[in-house]
Amino acid sequence: MSAAPASPATASAGVAESVMQRALEWQVTFWSGEVTPRERAAFDRWLALDAEHARAWNQVRRTGQRVQSLTGPVEGEALRAADAARRPSARRTLLRAVGLFTAAGVAAYTARNAPPVQSMLAEHRTRRGERRDLLLPDGTRLVLDTDSAIDLRFTAQARDVLLRAGEVFIATAPDPRSAGGLASRPFSVHTRHGAVQAIGTRFAVRLSDERSMVSVDEGAVRVQPLLASADPVRLEAGQRAWFSETAVESPTASIPGDPAWTRGLLVAERMRLRDFLAELGRYRSGVLRCDPAVRDLVVSGVYPLDDTDLALSTLAHALPVRIDSVTRYWVTVRARAG
Repeated sequence: MSAAPASPATASAGVAESVMQRALEWQVTFWSGEVTPRERAAFDRWLALDAEHARAWNQVRRTGQRVQSLTGPVEGEALRAADAARRPSARRTLLRAVGLFTAAGVAAYTARNAPPVQSMLAEHRTRRGERRDLLLPDGTRLVLDTDSAIDLRFTAQARDVLLRAGEVFIATAPDPRSAGGLASRPFSVHTRHGAVQAIGTRFAVRLSDERSMVSVDEGAVRVQPLLASADPVRLEAGQRAWFSETAVESPTASIPGDPAWTRGLLVAERMRLRDFLAELGRYRSGVLRCDPAVRDLVVSGVYPLDDTDLALSTLAHALPVRIDSVTRYWVTVRARAG
């Protein structure tokens, strides 16, 4: 079985391009409508071999459904005609042609749905250093952190927030439809790693490249990783946990009350300097570097997020460091001389 190489754009985060190409080949084979028992068995073995295969197949299947709506019937008829004529080489040629077209379609659709593009096109977004309060149609209060983006999907069945980038804090309100005798719609926050369903709660969800984090202030939530078959993991007030597409990590204690960033503060409790600067850097434009010689110094205290220059100045008085600025947009924290 052969198909044209997949475009690099088809590879999702954490999935090798070669794996995406193989998943694409399987999609084209199934579209042909002539899958032999041997091919089916080979596919099942490939799918079970590695979790990365399952992630690739899940993405190709989702995006392929969009492409198939335009191309599926024609491809299937052509491939079956080639088989009926007993021309294996023709089938391989058609598979390659279909693979090229499908790869282009999947690449275009995936590029459109890549996280940076989704963030840019999101319904609600904030710039670097900006925070925004939103009141949702159901009365839920939502706060967007710096450089964050969300889409809202409120339907007759569910109230969904799609977190495209950054972090969001949510204080849920009862579904107004329940006052009219209708069933209450669940409220959930979705990231590319899974879903967090609220149970009458105040909570925050943060999205990073490889995983997402949820922190519960009041009530409880259920966390369901995207590719996990086990039941959702319940987190109670005062707990937080990171989760990937496949698992929820062990919960740890969270700081009670709304996240400090919603009040414009960065609270450091024995943070390494490099971690502190990485967090502060999310709220200012340009480059904020940490010299390796001081990266493991310990930072504690409360720092303003709305004036990061003041935060750096305060840091220089609290630790044996100096702030070197080429411009305001290129800053390095180094060891203080003497």
